[in-house]
Amino acid sequence: MAKKQNKSQAALDVKIEDRYIRGIALEIIAFLTLFFIPKTLAVRLVSILLIAVGMSNKKIARIVDCSVRTVSTLRGLMKHNPVACLLVIKKGSGRKSKVDQSLADQIAEDVRRARYSTLRQIAKMIKKSYEITISESSVMRILRKYNIRKLKSGSLPAKADPEAQRKFYEETLHPLMEKAKNGSATLYFMDASHFIMGSDYTGCFYGDVRKHNKTLSGRQRYNVLGCLDFISKKVITITNATYIRAVQVCRLLVKIYKFHKSMRGENSISKEVHVVLDNARYQKNKMVTKLAEKLNIVLDFVPPYSPNLNLIERFWKYVKGEIPEHTYNDFDEFQNVIDTIISKSDNEAKDQIDSLIGEKVQLYDGIVEISEGLYVLPKKEKKEAS
Repeated sequence: MAKKQNKSQAALDVKIEDRYIRGIALEIIAFLTLFFIPKTLAVRLVSILLIAVGMSNKKIARIVDCSVRTVSTLRGLMKHNPVACLLVIKKGSGRKSKVDQSLADQIAEDVRRARYSTLRQIAKMIKKSYEITISESSVMRILRKYNIRKLKSGSLPAKADPEAQRKFYEETLHPLMEKAKNGSATLYFMDASHFIMGSDYTGCFYGDVRKHNKTLSGRQRYNVLGCLDFISKKVITITNATYIRAVQVCRLLVKIYKFHKSMRGENSISKEVHVVLDNARYQKNKMVTKLAEKLNIVLDFVPPYSPNLNLIERFWKYVKGEIPEHTYNDFDEFQNVIDTIISKSDNEAKDQIDSLIGEKVQLYDGIVEISEGLYVLPKKEKKEAS
C-alpha cells in the first residue's frame, strides 16, 4: 500500500514544466508494450535515454513512474555493462514461484470443480488448503496456463427432465422448424414478459464521481404477452399494466388468426399454424384450448420446466438488454421504449434476432455433475443442434 501511495505522490510532485516530458515518456512506454515488450523493459529503455541526457535520478523516477532506487541501480549498471546487456531480461532471473507445477495442476482442478467468482476467493482457498499466500495477479497467471477464465454461469431448472426435452425436440420441435422453413407451416413461440419501471435498467455511468438515480416510490409493471414467428421474426403482442390471464391469451390467438387471414386471404387459414408455449395455468385451461381448436391453431406445450425450448425467452432477454440505462418516471415513455424495440424485430433488428433464434436449441441430456449441484456439458455438446 505504501509503495502505491509513493507512486501516486510522485506523480503529483512532478513540476509543471516536467509534465509534458512525463506525458511523452509514458506514451512511449505504452507504445512499446503494444509490441509485446514487457513494461519493465520499456521503462528501463526510457530511463536509459533520460540518464544519457543528464537528468537526475529523482526527476527520472517521477517521469517514468518508478522508484529512485530503481534508477540509481540502473545508472550503476550502465557504468560497467554495455547498454545492449541491460535491455535483456534473463529467463528465470525473477523470484522463484511459490507454486510448483504439481500444485498448480491441483489448484486448477479445484477451481474447475467448485464455484469461485473472484480471484480473491481462489487466493483464500489456496491459503486455507495449501497454506500458501499468493497475490490475485499470481492466481490469474496460474489460471491462464490452464485456459481457465471467468465465464457467465448457466442455470439448470431443478425439476427439468432432460430425456423429455430431447424427445420433444426430436419428435415435435425440430420437425416443426423444418416445416416452417419449407413454408408448409407457421411456427410461433409464445410467452409473457414483465417489465418493471424504475431502476431495474440503471447500469453504469461514466464520470469522475458516482452518480445516483432517483428511484420511484411505487412499482408499475408493463406486461407483454408475445408470439414470435420463427421465420420472419415478427412479434405479435397483447399488452397491459395489470395481469396476464387466459383472456389475454385468447385475444392473442384471435390476433394471430386475423393476421394470417389478412396477410394470406381466406384460404390461407387452412395452412398449419403451431404455437409453442409453456405450461402456465392461464395458457393451458379449457377456454384457451377450445378457442385454439376453433381457430385451427395447434398448441404445442413444452415439457415442464423447459424454458430453453421456448425460444422467445431469448428475445425477451434481448429486449431487456436493449432498454436504455435510464430510470423512467413516465410510464407512457417506458411503454413506448419497449414497444419500439419489439417493433423492430422483423426489420431493423432482424439480423440480430436471427443470430439469437435459429435451429440450435440447448439440451441437457449429456450433462455431467462435477460436484453437488454443479454441472457442466461435455464440450462436444455445448452447442446442441440435433
